[in-house]
Amino acid sequence: MMKRLFTAAVLAFCTTFAFGATLVPPGLINPAGSTSGQVIKSTGPSTPPVFASVTFGILPTMAANTVLGNFTGSSAVPAAFSMPSCSTANSALQYTSGTGVSCGAAFALTNGNLSQFASTTSAQLAGVLSDETGTGSAVFGTSPTITTPTINGITNASVAGAGVVGQAIVNTPASTGISTATNTNLTSISITAGKWLVWGYTVYTAGGSTTISNIVAGLSTTSATLPGVPFYAQSNATMTAATSSSLTLPMQIINVSSTTTVYAVGQVTFASGSCTQTTYLIALRIL
Repeated sequence: MMKRLFTAAVLAFCTTFAFGATLVPPGLINPAGSTSGQVIKSTGPSTPPVFASVTFGILPTMAANTVLGNFTGSSAVPAAFSMPSCSTANSALQYTSGTGVSCGAAFALTNGNLSQFASTTSAQLAGVLSDETGTGSAVFGTSPTITTPTINGITNASVAGAGVVGQAIVNTPASTGISTATNTNLTSISITAGKWLVWGYTVYTAGGSTTISNIVAGLSTTSATLPGVPFYAQSNATMTAATSSSLTLPMQIINVSSTTTVYAVGQVTFASGSCTQTTYLIALRIL
């Protein structure tokens, strides 16, 4: 009987030793196989623990669209923070110290134009420019009103292009015959919309047996029609065989809203024989 009791006591002692909690000081754990920064990770109730690095994968799961942090402005345990919805255009997350993250819905985008900003006055615009010239209101290209401007012309001897102030249009002079006592288009040029100064000169030459008693010339936007006084030039000097006489066509300011033909119109008077003329026209854009 005593033998049986002893045996039972020994078995109970061994069971208690085998399954009781084992406390091991950290300094006695064998670090073989580990690296700096690793922790002891449980692998479950039936397998030994192992050394493992701390990764996000071992953290508890979190709700969607949350971050772990401290937004209180003082030392505290990190907590999950629900992030605001911020997916619309011109929106961005905005952090406020001690409060957290909110959604700002009116941020300017670098690929946007100025229309995303509030209305801006000319003075405000001038305040952010560093290379402007002049003062006053901003000026745009269609029908502006500008007081006492300084307009710099071309100073490098280049040719002003079409539509530019200073553009010049000239014809190619050629000698043609002209009948007596008939309004005749001596030559013409085509000007585009704008304001132009137009002038020119013409030379009448009498034929070998011709006596010319009168020559007239001027500018007109109507074909074969002399302009009124004082926009034509006239000479009553007699021209005999093979002699020439010239007239300067009075300068006119011609303002047109579409492409227009300007004619040099002339008339000559002679009894018999023939007459030729050569006419040169110049148009200079002033606006």
